[in-house]
Amino acid sequence: MVNTDNSPSSLAGKVALVTGGSRGIGRSICLGLSAQGAKVVVASRTETDNSADAPYEKYGSGTIGDTLARIEEQGGTGLAVMCDVSHADDIRRLVDTTLDQFGRIDILVSNAGIDCESPVVDLEIEDLDRCLAVNVRGPVLLCKFALPSMIATGSGGSVFCITSGAARAYRLGRVGYSMSKAALDRMFLSLAEEVRDNNVAVNVLSPGRVDTWMNRRGDWPGTAHIPMAQPDAIIPAAVWLANQNAESFTGQLIERAEFGKTWGPGIPV
Repeated sequence: MVNTDNSPSSLAGKVALVTGGSRGIGRSICLGLSAQGAKVVVASRTETDNSADAPYEKYGSGTIGDTLARIEEQGGTGLAVMCDVSHADDIRRLVDTTLDQFGRIDILVSNAGIDCESPVVDLEIEDLDRCLAVNVRGPVLLCKFALPSMIATGSGGSVFCITSGAARAYRLGRVGYSMSKAALDRMFLSLAEEVRDNNVAVNVLSPGRVDTWMNRRGDWPGTAHIPMAQPDAIIPAAVWLANQNAESFTGQLIERAEFGKTWGPGIPV
């Protein structure tokens, strides 16, 4: 069975929790889900705008408040919660706050992530530890704390993470980042089997090269020839994934650029 619903209000009555929602891909996902009727909890550690000092001001730091304001401007309902996903207590509080405010979680998007730029021989241990804490441990704990409530509803749900092509290809000086994303992929694909019987979909979405702050601030060797999509390009794929359950689409690692071609509405798994 394939859930083809991507129409306006297709997510009405549902509650979505999105980490890394202050800017870039995360902000676009928040706005896209809200436009389809979902109540959206915007989570990020970014409460203060740092863009004034950014060499690329357009791509500087947004805030959770900025994203919430955009949601409300388009007629949506949301909540902004500060959360550093490297801290277990922050994640637990994020989930508890969401449940206290909205009573449920139907859609869980693990988007928060950081880079780790260094050849192995020069890699600072503290940088590696934080990269793994944010990109691997954080998503595991997010699922650990949020899934019990999703399972308890008995109505299924959708969980997906944002990965990177770096997990599957060599990038000079990015061993730490690449290994963290590879671990994230494997964790989510394994989790899909754990919650299949609970009708919770779990998928991994690779956005391709997107015009975000992280990509603007680094000229990654071997990637300059790859065109950068705008963050909003991810919205159709994210909305469709949010509409899925384990009966319709789960356990997949998919490319955003292939949405509507090899996967998506009307395309059987």
